[in-house]
Amino acid sequence: MNTLIFIAGVIGLITFCIHVFAGQIDPVRPFLNSNLADIPKATLLACWHMVSLTLLLGSLSLSYIGWHNLSTYNTVVMAMSISYMLFATVFIVVGWYFFSAKVFVKLPQWVLLLPIGLLSLARVHL
Repeated sequence: MNTLIFIAGVIGLITFCIHVFAGQIDPVRPFLNSNLADIPKATLLACWHMVSLTLLLGSLSLSYIGWHNLSTYNTVVMAMSISYMLFATVFIVVGWYFFSAKVFVKLPQWVLLLPIGLLSLARVHL
């Protein structure tokens, strides 16, 4: 077992669950109840669910690769690691634009995304 990659996958699955369940309550429902036109609503909702699928597939992949210690997939793990670190960066940059230093409290998603990337990357390079 590749423990760090497996743990990254488990954190990813937790992140997926938070995204799907808590995300429906906080950002999605109010957004769907807004006066925004249907086309932007449908587009943004589709993007929300594409993120859900990305989180799920990435997390399942990392968990599987880590559980079976599949070092032949190091390039895949590295690409996913970089993706998760970039996802965290996007939240920090966008959040900084809207909330300045309060980004770390207002948009805490980076707290889960960054460790997934760092754990995966650390293990690939060890």
